Amino acid sequence: MAKRRGCSMTMVKKVADSVVTRRAFVGSASAAAMLLAAGCAPASQLSETGEGSSDVAALPADLDESVDGEWVPVPCWMSCGGKCLLKAHVVDGIVTRVKTDDVYEDTLETFQNRGCPRGRSQRKHIFGADRLKYPMKRKGWMPGGGENVNGDLRGRDEWERISWDEAFDYIAEEMRRIYDTYGGRSVIRANFGRGIAGSKLLGPLGGFVPFEFCDSYGTNFMYTGNLGGYFNHGEPGGWSTNDRLDLLKTDYIIMQGGNPAWASGGAPMFHLWRAKEAGAQFVYIGPECNLTATTLDAKWIPLRPGTDTAFLLAAAYEMLRLEEERGDIIDWDFLDRCTIGFDADHMPEGASVNENIKDYILGAYDNVPKTPEWASEICGSSVEDIKWYAETVQKNNKCTMLFGYAPSRCNGAENLPQIMETVACMGGHHGKEGHACGPVYHFWATNDGPALVEIGNPEPAEGSGVAAPIDLTPNLVDDAILSNYLWQAVNEGHYTWFGTVVDYTDGTSLIQKAEERDIDIRMIWTDYGNSLTTRGNTNEGIKAFRKVDFVLTLDYVFTPTAQYSDIVLPATTPWEGPGYEDQASCFNTHNRETLYISRWAVAPQFEAKSDREIVETLAGKLGLDTAALFPYTTEEMHAYRIANATVVQEDGETFGPLVTITQEDIDRLGVKGLVPQKGKISWDEIVANGIYHVARKKGDNLGWIAYEDFRRDPEGNPRASASGKIELFCQAKTDMLDRLGFAGESIPPYATYLRPLHGYEDSFEDWASKKKGAYPLQVFNSHYLRRAHSAFDTNVWLREAFKSPVFMNAADAAERGIENGDWVRVFNESGEFVRQASVVDTMMPGCVDVPHGSWPEWSEGDISVNGGPNLLNDSSVSAGAQQGYNTVLCQIEKYENQDILPDAERPVIMPGIE
Repeated sequence: MAKRRGCSMTMVKKVADSVVTRRAFVGSASAAAMLLAAGCAPASQLSETGEGSSDVAALPADLDESVDGEWVPVPCWMSCGGKCLLKAHVVDGIVTRVKTDDVYEDTLETFQNRGCPRGRSQRKHIFGADRLKYPMKRKGWMPGGGENVNGDLRGRDEWERISWDEAFDYIAEEMRRIYDTYGGRSVIRANFGRGIAGSKLLGPLGGFVPFEFCDSYGTNFMYTGNLGGYFNHGEPGGWSTNDRLDLLKTDYIIMQGGNPAWASGGAPMFHLWRAKEAGAQFVYIGPECNLTATTLDAKWIPLRPGTDTAFLLAAAYEMLRLEEERGDIIDWDFLDRCTIGFDADHMPEGASVNENIKDYILGAYDNVPKTPEWASEICGSSVEDIKWYAETVQKNNKCTMLFGYAPSRCNGAENLPQIMETVACMGGHHGKEGHACGPVYHFWATNDGPALVEIGNPEPAEGSGVAAPIDLTPNLVDDAILSNYLWQAVNEGHYTWFGTVVDYTDGTSLIQKAEERDIDIRMIWTDYGNSLTTRGNTNEGIKAFRKVDFVLTLDYVFTPTAQYSDIVLPATTPWEGPGYEDQASCFNTHNRETLYISRWAVAPQFEAKSDREIVETLAGKLGLDTAALFPYTTEEMHAYRIANATVVQEDGETFGPLVTITQEDIDRLGVKGLVPQKGKISWDEIVANGIYHVARKKGDNLGWIAYEDFRRDPEGNPRASASGKIELFCQAKTDMLDRLGFAGESIPPYATYLRPLHGYEDSFEDWASKKKGAYPLQVFNSHYLRRAHSAFDTNVWLREAFKSPVFMNAADAAERGIENGDWVRVFNESGEFVRQASVVDTMMPGCVDVPHGSWPEWSEGDISVNGGPNLLNDSSVSAGAQQGYNTVLCQIEKYENQDILPDAERPVIMPGIE
């Protein structure tokens, strides 16, 4: 395997008997122990003996269970859906082992929050050979802009090690020049990252250009608050499915998209298994019969990517047919009291068109009844399966309809949330035990409802005599670029501004009339988010990175984004402290019933600094008041969060303090701003255990039935829509999409079928004759156990356990002469990459799965090995400004070179120092 272009490498031949940090090394009695070489070595060459294994260095405690140490609760901080408890065994500043939740007995009342392979491999992030160890500068770049930039060399230039003082001076000099010359509109923070330290600096300097995105929620990001359904999961009013104990009362759990077994590898999948044990029958609808479906013995209804709307329209048609044929299928009472716009008798006042969803389904407006036969040709589901589904979701069956967000990350999915809501309302699947409709997403998945225990604000208690901090982080720039056009805006110096897509507080659209604006981006700030891999159109992103004057990256590993930067700063992980204090979800992640109180386990490794320390130093060099930016220490803010944590009381409604704090605790901790209080658990116990779990039991008063109050009294408990009801005719949706203008014509206020751009129908050169085109295969991107988004991709343990393949149907593979394990070229007009084929019988013909988040590895031939799916998409969007991550077309052929090493045997390529 050829090395990455332009990256030289120092090969480490020997390793020390133990790993020590630079801080521990200086002045330490263990100074005789060697540090690893200055550069980052291939992880596959490092071992306890110097040969064969992937461990950074000898960790004797791995082999000797008698070694004393401390079990420290640590965060599993990546953005997967499990959010599980981890504990790190620390011996002499080294994490030797990792375990998961064993604090509570694993019962129905207090389930254990057990980690998946990703969490159990976290120590490789801290001690892995791919750690960024010191600040680095691209050799061809210097401050000043112009001829000093050499932007075309980004991604292929060599690197040099610099000191922290040099790095801070370079960065401060260049940032001051850019802000003084071009202002805040010239700076983009390219990703949300794990914290807010970056924006905490950039805001007071003059702001930065933000971006609006619908990458995760897809089209559910846009208008579901206006619809009254609130499928923006977790936001105020957004708890749209029931809790885990209610899953035990349902007859059918119908999953449309989603794969919790991979994406939410902890408790969410366990709750589904409990429901199976209780008798629930599972149905899975999607292009592959995935691990979730097979584990739960689900009935699989195959469905092509991007065609869910057609499937559901046909299901609604069949429900209407069955209602007319024999009755007692549709919940007319719920439709009458709780919705508007289903039929001509329930239209809102002042409707813009005299049309409704029922008549559209029956073909009144286009002479195309949305029959199962009509949908089957588009979506690939059999007529029999569509009819079976319609029969199943009738009102007399207790159905919990759970959908992943993958179907909404498609072109043409603008009406998917509305038709999903329409079918759910026809069956009356809201507001009753065993009935629900909403997302299966993140750590709310399968256990929805307001949190019963919550972390507190990182501020002193009221009445403590310590002032609250001053907010110095407002973004002073009113620009907001849609993320789909982020790189294009940088490259073209022009973009279309729409305002803010959505106000999370009430779902109200803030999209304004489109306004053309010029933009001159000179700096890209990126921290932890690996934006080149995770944002759409990686090829356009590379051009954008090469165009600007300065790119700065903070991270703990050398990501593809770091590769295209000018200065890369080694940042600490959440296990190293005192670390960052800005992101509460990292130290205090939770599900509905569980709160974690994590700690730092080890000192910062090598020369890594926390993002707070980095920002604080830069702020001082740029003339900002660091005392105002950071009025409290990291330790103080962590203590405030614990002290301000709340838990539900016995009445099931009010909340009180979680943690008991005595005056002795306050004196011992030495933290100003704490006051004595009575809670449920002592300070020492919560800190030692790292977890608090609110016990549940059948029949308690802590349950959650979404929409229950609304169903009982819709007028007294209105939804956030304009009518207060669920709007199957939603004028706000039409107004929003029309203001965006991407559709080219007005989108009706009810759900219609929109032909997806780059969807199944576009895979044909001629649809009528069914002659296939140049790119006949549909690509979708699963979340995969190898990664959490783009994190973990260089984790050697996970590379050994999980390849980074392209999954394809056995018939499609045979047609191309491809066998399991062959290296294949995946390509279209936008880009290409090479991966190994995993040939399966559980994938629909014509569909391929390219798991999300992989890091491109560039070879001498300029084709990426392990390339990410965003190499295949362009910047086009559909009516709702949605970039079709799961509506991409490609072709696959057997690659000419079959001598590429497998993932686990390829070195983790890093820039070295000659």
